[in-house]
Amino acid sequence: MSPENQIEKQIEEIKEQLKITPQDPLLIHDLGVGFFLQGKYSNAIIQLKKAAELDKRSALYRFNLGNAYAENDQPQLAVNAYLDALDIDPNHIPTLNNLADCYEQLGDPEKSLELFKYLVKADPDNALSHFNLGNFYLRQNQHIEAVRCYKDAITRDDTFVDAYFNIAWVLKQIKAYSDALDYVKKGLEADKSHQELNELKKELLLKIGFAT
Repeated sequence: MSPENQIEKQIEEIKEQLKITPQDPLLIHDLGVGFFLQGKYSNAIIQLKKAAELDKRSALYRFNLGNAYAENDQPQLAVNAYLDALDIDPNHIPTLNNLADCYEQLGDPEKSLELFKYLVKADPDNALSHFNLGNFYLRQNQHIEAVRCYKDAITRDDTFVDAYFNIAWVLKQIKAYSDALDYVKKGLEADKSHQELNELKKELLLKIGFAT
């Protein structure tokens, strides 16, 4: 059975269970998640909002509601849902990260940066937090800061292939092709099948060949 068919099957099973217990917030939440996985974000919002109203102490329901709003291009409503989730669980890392993304989308990079920095301080050994901060800097065209964060991520997890790729990409932009290739090779040591790294390797080898 394909993943799509499996999700549809689970949705139908949840609907049958809801006929018996129509006010079960967990079932309603799971139905919303099912719609989310299908890309039916408006339907997901209806169900996740209902689940959150039924269970006023669930940070998870509000987090997933925020995700549905974000995917439905409603970032301000996503922010509201994430803030509600943080009222219940102030240290929920995925909520803080997604909230930072929404603030940036809404044109408030200062709030976004504040949150990304907080996440790094809150869990300094988490490579992903450093990587996400690097991505923020990269989107702001602060390439030196971005590379520093990616290196911090690699220091904490030397198999973080996307960090190797992003450093190599930045180095390619400034035509430091040999240095970029070094990072590509390090990334491929961790994941030989990484498609973007392999494509970048071919591109860099070609450019180095032209340069010589």
